Amino acid sequence: MTQLGKLKQVSIREIWQKEPEFSKWLSHDENIKLLGEKIGVEILVEETEAGIGNFSADILAKEDGGDRIIIENQYGDTDHDHLGKLITYAAGSGAKLLIWVVENAKPEHRAAVQWLNDNTASDIGVFLVQIEILMIGDSQPAPNFMVLEAPNDWVRSTRQNVVVRERNIKQSAWWEAFMDYAMKQPEFKELFNRRKGRAQHWLDLPIGSSQYHISLTIKQDGLGVEIYGNRDSLNIFFKHKEEIERDLGFAMDWQPLPGKKVSRIIVTYPGDFTNIVGDKKYFDWYCEKAVILKKVFPKYA
Repeated sequence: MTQLGKLKQVSIREIWQKEPEFSKWLSHDENIKLLGEKIGVEILVEETEAGIGNFSADILAKEDGGDRIIIENQYGDTDHDHLGKLITYAAGSGAKLLIWVVENAKPEHRAAVQWLNDNTASDIGVFLVQIEILMIGDSQPAPNFMVLEAPNDWVRSTRQNVVVRERNIKQSAWWEAFMDYAMKQPEFKELFNRRKGRAQHWLDLPIGSSQYHISLTIKQDGLGVEIYGNRDSLNIFFKHKEEIERDLGFAMDWQPLPGKKVSRIIVTYPGDFTNIVGDKKYFDWYCEKAVILKKVFPKYA
């Protein structure tokens, strides 16, 4: 007879001592995806500790479709203070989706979230999600998200998640096909190592700094190649805009993103890529732009 392990719960504080540590962990792509899969929404993190008025939200994000998301995290028992902050952040940012990730949800706050979902506009939704950390024997601890309260149309959203999964499969296939092609291009291969194609609309490439990187993107309105990262670190590039564009041989869209901790400098290729099909002209464009950005930008760092 197969011997089974015993499931045990671990205190969340044994993994992350303070809430900001948990927020930072949750903001990473592979972790926020776990939460997104549980609630049926593709979450794209924009900023942690995002300034909204005189306050700062734990995580500011958006749906793949563009709607703003606010995520508020809380240790211990839920309280009125955190619920009030969640609503205040949503009002200040225009968020359509509110996610309250908690350690222990009190009945009165479950009822409050349910009331909000019953009485707010149909395009506003609130999730109450409880996180627990589980282990089997001496295994690595694993997070488990449990949806306690959800918008009234969550069943519809869950069906829509099938569409999200289909898009994710196409995105992953797109990046894998691109990397297969790019690794055969001598100049690209000399500057970049192969990266795993993930189920997301971007693929990051290193540029020699931990503060910013090159990001290739694919969206319904076209392709993009950008320098993306810490706003303070990118300021040096903004000071040399004319020289950089002269070296590049083309103009870029310089986006300081006021009020955020990140900035981007992007060049785009227009087109409708709703139906993602690998086309060598697109892959050539990615390779050409990524190579020249890697060669030019570090000279001004």
